[in-house]
Parts: sequence; structure tokens; C-alpha cells
Amino acid sequence: MASTQHFDEIRVYEGVAERTGVRFERKDVRRNGACCSSLTALARKARAGGDGYFYLPADVWPPDTEHIAMLKKWIVVS
Repeated sequence: MASTQHFDEIRVYEGVAERTGVRFERKDVRRNGACCSSLTALARKARAGGDGYFYLPADVWPPDTEHIAMLKKWIVVS
């Protein structure tokens, strides 16, 4: 018997990602363009697409983390 994989809904707004608390099954989001398989894919799609809602496997989000900054500030080297 196969277990069902769950995805968390992630809201990215002004470069900060946070979970909304809504959870979906894999079958509901698998063909959605906003579905990400890793935090790296989430960061790439958030930079390319801007603010919005994305779906990330529930076990990928770091434990005890409320939000993640998707954009890093540039450091000027002189």
C-alpha cells in the first residue's frame, strides 16, 4: 500500500516565503506549474515568477522555521 505524499502551500510575498497552513495531497498539485520539489526549486520559481503561491513537499520545509528569505541582498566588493 502506497502512502500519500502531502504538499504545503507556501506564500511568497516581497521575497519572503512562509507556510499558509493549508496542505494538499500530491494528486491535487502534481501538474501545477507552482509545484516545487525542493527549496532550491522554490527559490528559482519565486525569483522568476515573483510573488504568489507555491507547493512544496511537507517534509522539505525546515523544522522550527516560520519564514525563509528568498532574495539575498547584494554585497558590494570594492
